[in-house]
Amino acid sequence: MKFHDIKIRTNTLGSVAISDMLLINGITSFSVSDPNDFAEIVEERSVPFDYYEDDLLPDDRSVAYVDVYIAYTEQGEAQMQAVADGIAALKAENLPFGSLEYTVYETDDKDWENNWKQFFHPINIGNSFVIKPSWEDCTPDGRKVLEIDPESSFGTGRHETTRLCLELLEKTDCNDADVLDMGCGSGILGIGAYLLGAKSITAVDIDENAVLITRKNAAVNGIPDGILTAYTGNVLDDSTLESTVRSKKYGVVCANIVADVLVMMMPLFRDVMAQGGEIILSGIIAPRKQKVLDALKDGFDVIEVREENDWVAILAKVR
Repeated sequence: MKFHDIKIRTNTLGSVAISDMLLINGITSFSVSDPNDFAEIVEERSVPFDYYEDDLLPDDRSVAYVDVYIAYTEQGEAQMQAVADGIAALKAENLPFGSLEYTVYETDDKDWENNWKQFFHPINIGNSFVIKPSWEDCTPDGRKVLEIDPESSFGTGRHETTRLCLELLEKTDCNDADVLDMGCGSGILGIGAYLLGAKSITAVDIDENAVLITRKNAAVNGIPDGILTAYTGNVLDDSTLESTVRSKKYGVVCANIVADVLVMMMPLFRDVMAQGGEIILSGIIAPRKQKVLDALKDGFDVIEVREENDWVAILAKVR
């Protein structure tokens, strides 16, 4: 598949603002290249090493780049416009986000679709799961095997937010539950819930490619037809999708998105959850933790808050 590669020139602070803007618009296929990330590793020695090439740490750390990958699809054209509008809005804030100039290139997923595979191997998560890609074998040792090929969608189990969600998911009562996976990405959380005994999964993502990958991963994990149903759209402005989501009462809800969107969705979550239902919220950076906790005060009791590397996941129960 052909992709637009939008390369945005910014700085460390701007890369965070751009990342938030992209996630709010349902764009998850992007990467950040920031020399300060490598500088932090070098200076704090948070990763063991004996030697590094001098040119890996540039003298000028003021410039970072965000590369955004958008498919040549109808939804992709709308996302291209959303990126342009989002960058214009960030420029209008007159904050120190760098130049925010950008260039659009064309790329092909065949150029990079196999490159990341060398870094993706089976890993154990929590007490219940081992996550593996299709091209690797593993010894489960009593764990539930969750086979995930993320392709261009978020959700391999390696990011802190996904890992924290899975660790909290195994603490919920998924057995015979209807589960809502909001912002499903690769489908990893919904599939994990099925392996823990869920009877149905409703998966939703604003990115149509994520929904295709979720369906594919569901089939790979042996989920029968009709058990996992995946939908594309934004439940906040699509009344038809909202009605579909509201057609069930869910015993477990998983939402790994961003803090601001989680807060906006909180009334919906409260309405669609079964009595005593449990909700897992993640995608929350530590400075915005309190904002989500405050939103939960109306109708939920917080059970557990987990943090890892400035990322937060929350497990709560509806009253």
